[in-house]
Amino acid sequence: MLALKFPPHFPPTTRWKKFFIGVRWLGPDLSFFNELKAVQAARHPDQMAAWGDGRQREIAEILGEVLSRRHGWKSKVFLPQDSTTVAFHGPRFDFLDEGAVDEVIESIEATYNVQITKDFWTGKQQSTIGEVIAAMAKLSEA
Repeated sequence: MLALKFPPHFPPTTRWKKFFIGVRWLGPDLSFFNELKAVQAARHPDQMAAWGDGRQREIAEILGEVLSRRHGWKSKVFLPQDSTTVAFHGPRFDFLDEGAVDEVIESIEATYNVQITKDFWTGKQQSTIGEVIAAMAKLSEA
């Protein structure tokens, strides 16, 4: 199973690559978004077994439902090795619905009567979905 990850050249880091983003031949290649979309769309609900049967799976199901509805991911299945940044960004370059992340957090807070503060996200910019969900599950069990 392929993990959802951005390629090494994305997001662009130089001023010129940022300026020419989306401009064919001059900016970074964005065709990988089609591949990410296809990989995620091909996932089957049986693959949710990767989360086990406990709290982490419940949280993964909440996250998958919200992100598929709000971002347009074709499947509700996200796997532990997927990049949090990719999942929360969505399957297209020009689309970022920050309200989707808020809805995920609000749903988890309401379901488990827990508060996920801004401090929770410190140091998690490069985390996998599995790492973030494990931390949420631990927080919700405390």
